[in-house]
Amino acid sequence: MILSDNLLLQADKYLVNKLTEPELSAFLLELNSNAKLADYVAINKEMSIQFSDTDWQFIETTDANQTKDLQTYFKSDKAIALKSALNDAAKKHKTISESSKANNSRVFSFLAIAASVILLVGLFFLNRTSDIYDSYNSWTELPSMIERGEAKSAILENAEIKFVAKDFAGANKLYTTYLTETKSNNTNVFLYLGITQLELNQNKNALATFDKVIDSDSIDFSKGYWYKALVYLKVKDNSNAIAQLKLITKDNSNYKYNEALKLLSQLE
Repeated sequence: MILSDNLLLQADKYLVNKLTEPELSAFLLELNSNAKLADYVAINKEMSIQFSDTDWQFIETTDANQTKDLQTYFKSDKAIALKSALNDAAKKHKTISESSKANNSRVFSFLAIAASVILLVGLFFLNRTSDIYDSYNSWTELPSMIERGEAKSAILENAEIKFVAKDFAGANKLYTTYLTETKSNNTNVFLYLGITQLELNQNKNALATFDKVIDSDSIDFSKGYWYKALVYLKVKDNSNAIAQLKLITKDNSNYKYNEALKLLSQLE
């Protein structure tokens, strides 16, 4: 079913609240029974938001960090350029369609494509942080305290065995017990403990534990920045992740210096 020029005109007036009361009543009746018209109105309403001079608006989310990161992205140069390009294309397409009185289904198709572009960009942005975290959350680079002879207690040996077996709850309990009983400041124990907390979604505890690594006198203190960045990536808090990565790049001797540079190029 092709929408008539008159119906399209009414739809345009409806979107800008310029229908008279009788016209509005008749239009709403048509809108409720005409699926094609309903789709046209819905897409044009979304496009009027996305192509306005105000900020990008996008899907609702209950995740405050995702919302903040989306807002940051949509204000970036790349997003502004995309919005401008789509806006120019929309205006050009509308002008051509109006001057040639082209089939309005072509207009509808263009708007549907534009809406899809916006949706895909947003979904890509939401998923990208998760993909980055998944690429770097391998714990195989952690030094084995057993192999290095640092696990001089049965508690640490059992803790590492459980950690390798991915029994993070069991490992967490043992590392916590060891630190409580010995008052140790062993950086590697804090790293293992922090990662068990990260794996158990105890993210605030993990950040506090990695802060202890940063505040230590160990030559490995910069590992705390890296693992804090991973915590923030996991919870999709790109702003704080970027802040930690920038701390790493201040000194090329810091842990994961090259990886931090690469990640910054992806996140900024």
